[in-house]
Amino acid sequence: MTLMKQNRSSGLKPWKPGQSGNPAGRPQGARSKFAEVACADALKHWTSGGSDVLERVKKEDPSTYLRVLFSIIPKDIAVSIEQRSGPLDSQEMRSMRRLVEVIQAVGATGLDPEMVFAWIEEDLRARLAKTITTDA
Repeated sequence: MTLMKQNRSSGLKPWKPGQSGNPAGRPQGARSKFAEVACADALKHWTSGGSDVLERVKKEDPSTYLRVLFSIIPKDIAVSIEQRSGPLDSQEMRSMRRLVEVIQAVGATGLDPEMVFAWIEEDLRARLAKTITTDA
């Protein structure tokens, strides 16, 4: 059995804490330093005419313009934008929390959410239906 397999099976680590398996590898902090320098360069270029370039790209190549904009938006924000038509106010958030609490309280958490919402909609329509009177 090789030394690594022996260490893995015995629960031992092949290197001591703080010791790298590749001493000639990337130095600590190199990636963050590169990102810092790249951001500083981008900021320098942006402040010296970036908005003009962005305006030109928007007119000449809208797909690239959108791709660039969405590439710089953090993913969690992009998901939020895609899934909502607008931000919820505090009352709407309280109502949503209450709805989730009710759904959990009745034990509907394991069910398909679309089915639960269909039941809610069906019940509301039945409760709020108006009687149709005929003039006879």
